[in-house]
Amino acid sequence: MTAPSPQDSQHELPGPALLALAISLLIYLFSLLGPYSPPVLLTGIVLVCGGVIQLTCGLRSHQQGHPRAAATLLPFGLFWLSLISYEVFPELGVGRHPNAITMFSYLSLWALFAAVLFLGSFRRSLAVQTLYGAIMCSLLALSMNHLRDDQIFLLLGCLCGFVASMTAFYIAIAQSLNGYKGRSVLPLGHWYEQGDEELE
Repeated sequence: MTAPSPQDSQHELPGPALLALAISLLIYLFSLLGPYSPPVLLTGIVLVCGGVIQLTCGLRSHQQGHPRAAATLLPFGLFWLSLISYEVFPELGVGRHPNAITMFSYLSLWALFAAVLFLGSFRRSLAVQTLYGAIMCSLLALSMNHLRDDQIFLLLGCLCGFVASMTAFYIAIAQSLNGYKGRSVLPLGHWYEQGDEELE
């Protein structure tokens, strides 16, 4: 197995978008945990900034000819912006909280999108597989939490979300450090060989 070449970086997500994803996910998870919930206004600002950053990086990736990154970042940017209407606006007195079935359906559809990303990530690095898999499990568990009252799925969803957030942080740092050093300092777990690039 050889270290990933510079050409492989186009198949990964840009560092700023990963950091925005990690911070947005952390804030959202903390907002679900009552005693540790940040101020509603702070949650809204972070989600707006995170969504805008991911949309911007997604558009830039599309212009640079990186369709995989664009197909991931653009929907996730919209996810954070749409989540504000469900989680932030009602707390500020604008609108009302959706019912349990609505939130279950909403989060389940995004979990399905994450599942598609996860299934399409098996020729990418192990770190990216872990990121998509953890996001998928987190969204699925959080959607199930709206149908139950025992908090089990909430804790499971938050745990998977924290794993996804830490993985996003790690990938961002690893890509930056590896690119600066010109070699693999922090491994991302690439399973494919250099010759496999012809099949991409």
